[in-house]
Amino acid sequence: MNKRMTRISLFLILGILFLTAMACKQAGEIVPDAVATERAIPTVAPTQDVQEIAGADFEEGDKVAFTGKGYLIPFYKNPGDTIVLSHAARGDEGVIVGTTLFDDVIWFEVDSVAGRGWIAGEFLEPVE
Repeated sequence: MNKRMTRISLFLILGILFLTAMACKQAGEIVPDAVATERAIPTVAPTQDVQEIAGADFEEGDKVAFTGKGYLIPFYKNPGDTIVLSHAARGDEGVIVGTTLFDDVIWFEVDSVAGRGWIAGEFLEPVE
């Protein structure tokens, strides 16, 4: 009975080693963390040309506060993106550095403590 348990254990260990080796072989190349993260984050390109607009609610250099129903206001890398780059807290302030119209929505590039990103105009109000 002892020899039988030893054989079963040996086959089990060899089986696990074989499966591990196959998994590593199929995994492909080994890359640094930064490269893996870059590859894992999908890039969403706007489907429409982004164009500068005049007559927006805010101009470059204006101070704004973040508003919205939720506590966190999403920042995006590009206007119209679906993947959030960062978040700002409701009530935080920032400075307008750019304005764009995308899909009939006015987007503002804002520099704040949360970083620099694009926010739809509906989430901004002037700071007095």
